[in-house]
Amino acid sequence: MWTIVLGLLAGGILGGALRAANLVHTTGGAIFPAVVATLVTTVLLFRRVGQRINPLVEEAQRHIAGGRREMALASLRAGIPLKAWHPLLEGQLRAQIGALLYDSGDLDGALVELRRASKRPWEARAFLACAYFRKRQEPEMKRAFADVVKVGAKDGLAWTLYAWCMNARGQKDQAVEILKRGLSKNPADQRLKNNLELANEGKKLKVAPYGDRWSRFQLDGSLPGVPKAARGFAQRPGFRQRPQRKS
Repeated sequence: MWTIVLGLLAGGILGGALRAANLVHTTGGAIFPAVVATLVTTVLLFRRVGQRINPLVEEAQRHIAGGRREMALASLRAGIPLKAWHPLLEGQLRAQIGALLYDSGDLDGALVELRRASKRPWEARAFLACAYFRKRQEPEMKRAFADVVKVGAKDGLAWTLYAWCMNARGQKDQAVEILKRGLSKNPADQRLKNNLELANEGKKLKVAPYGDRWSRFQLDGSLPGVPKAARGFAQRPGFRQRPQRKS
């Protein structure tokens, strides 16, 4: 926010100074240099913010890779005070924080962050919708999924997530309608076609073809990077395995 305000201020000051010094003969003549000054100042300030936030995000990524979730959360939260300098920053950071909390099983904490997260990419809203699903808050879930399929209309997984949740609640007819809407947006999506047939037959949807993109939402007990046969025996990041006894 302050970045834009200071950019406009810089442009206004330059335009006014040029007009006051009679370096331009009309107010219209001062507009072009004022606009240029506004754009240059705004871009430079945005870059300055980026130089401060990028190390925090990179640090968080290293902590995530090392299984240090709490430290990753701390790094991301350290960037939130910079929100006054970038209008999109807070929503993006809260989307990442919410996803981490969701992954750790802290649904209440995830909801607090995801409600304030950006709607883009659509996955951020999908985490919110799935958190509502797991807490059995259906009206809120439907409202969140409405955003998911609006932003992610061209991604079959967005529609599949919504349909799966409705099917899991025994609302087969609504699941069918959701998949039909998804197919109208993605007529060549074979996964949606197959799942529409299954939904019409009252069967469970096939989600395995989506791989880790599906597993990250943890709706059916699956975890990213864990084969289906190993579900329930997955080691969560950040925990040591129990030493094996020698025979």
